[in-house]
Amino acid sequence: MSDPSLTARYNNPKKRSLSKSSRNWLITSAIALGVAGAAYIGFSNYSAITAQDIHYEVVSPTLTKTTIAVEYNAKDRVQCDIRAMNESKAVVGYKTILLDPGEATGLVNQQIDVDLHTDNLAVTSGVETCYEVPQDYKG
Repeated sequence: MSDPSLTARYNNPKKRSLSKSSRNWLITSAIALGVAGAAYIGFSNYSAITAQDIHYEVVSPTLTKTTIAVEYNAKDRVQCDIRAMNESKAVVGYKTILLDPGEATGLVNQQIDVDLHTDNLAVTSGVETCYEVPQDYKG
C-alpha cells in the first residue's frame, strides 16, 4: 500500500503560516473591533429621557387627571404622549405635551400635571412615551 498521508497522495504544497507578529496583530485588531462594536451598540440605544407615572385620578367619565415625572437633558426639546385607557385596554383619551429647553443646564427633573379629556370612563392613565424632537419642531 502507498503512503497514507494526504500530502503524498494529492501532492499538495505545504501551506504558508502567518508570522507571529502578523497573527498577534490580527487577533488584537479583531478584539478592538469587537469592543468598539459592543460600545456602539450599548451607547446607541441609550436615552437620557426617562418618564414615570406618579399619580392619576379619574374625576368623571370625561376627565382624568394625570401626574408624571420627566427627566431629560436641559438642551433637548422633549415631547411626551399621555394616554388614558378603559377596562378593555382601549385608548379613550390621548394628549401630547411639548417640553421646551429652559435656561437650566444638565439634567432637568420636571413633574407635570395633565388634564386628559376622555371619550368614555377611563380606569388608568399615564405616560406612554417621551422622546426628543428637533428644536424647530412646532408640535
